[in-house]
Amino acid sequence: MRLRHIEVFHAIIVTGTVSGAARLLNVSQPAVTKILQHAEDQIGLTLFQRIRGRLHPTPEGLALFAEVQKIYSGLESLKKLARNLKDGKSGRLRIAASPALCIDLMPQAISRFRKEHPDVSFEVETHHYKDLVDALLIQDVDLGFAFDATPHPGLSMEEIASGAMVAIFQKGTADHLTGPIDLTAMTRWPFIGLRAGDPLGALLHNALTMGDIALVPEIEVKTNRIALSLVSRGAGAAIVDAYTAASDQAELVDIKPLRVPLTYRVQALWARHRPQSLLARQFIQTFIAVERESMASLNTRLGSPLSA
Repeated sequence: MRLRHIEVFHAIIVTGTVSGAARLLNVSQPAVTKILQHAEDQIGLTLFQRIRGRLHPTPEGLALFAEVQKIYSGLESLKKLARNLKDGKSGRLRIAASPALCIDLMPQAISRFRKEHPDVSFEVETHHYKDLVDALLIQDVDLGFAFDATPHPGLSMEEIASGAMVAIFQKGTADHLTGPIDLTAMTRWPFIGLRAGDPLGALLHNALTMGDIALVPEIEVKTNRIALSLVSRGAGAAIVDAYTAASDQAELVDIKPLRVPLTYRVQALWARHRPQSLLARQFIQTFIAVERESMASLNTRLGSPLSA
């Protein structure tokens, strides 16, 4: 039986008449009759008997119908999936992002997105930049989010946000510092630094080198989240991205903008040879909205907007 045979066979059993099946399938009655006859010829069985103007399935027809229902149910699921994919309501997104973006922004974005798209599932990984690029190129992930991404021939990228790094101190220990501060002010505390191999770590390292500022880390960490945790416990002071600073509770740290802004960009990335899905495009927009709200909240907390 071909797919069209199955549709007509199912419609006739559901409606009980050729005319009913024709209306259900939006075709003519002769077309339904012809397809039914062709189906019976193909399989060599009589599928219906006409009794008092209605078609009743034969025992053989009923036996086939049990299997046809399974197929028809699968076809309906396929149609639903196709509609959902078209509307961006179903599917799976595999995402990789820099650790700082996964502290607060990514969980907020995913949570918001799933409230509107409950049939979309996610797989989320944190990667430093080199590993993130590798994951995109070998298609382990569909979409990446990173700071200051370096152009790559195998990747497409879209700039989605910009920001500036800030200084963070344990709550109450930097009250004497007012307004934006100079990097030299950081020498008064044990400094917690990010490795220079990270894009944000490299940004700070270059600024210190250009300014001839001797700010040597007494504690060196791999992620800004660890730096934030150390600062909140009184281990020293640090310079981190605004998203990391904004993610903590206000009573744990003080945040100070820098007099000379250290600005960064945030990009969404995907493999150039793999077209971006509708889901990915929609999720990027959700991420952008969450980022804007997070920065607006931080600016309110600081009393003035960060330069970026």
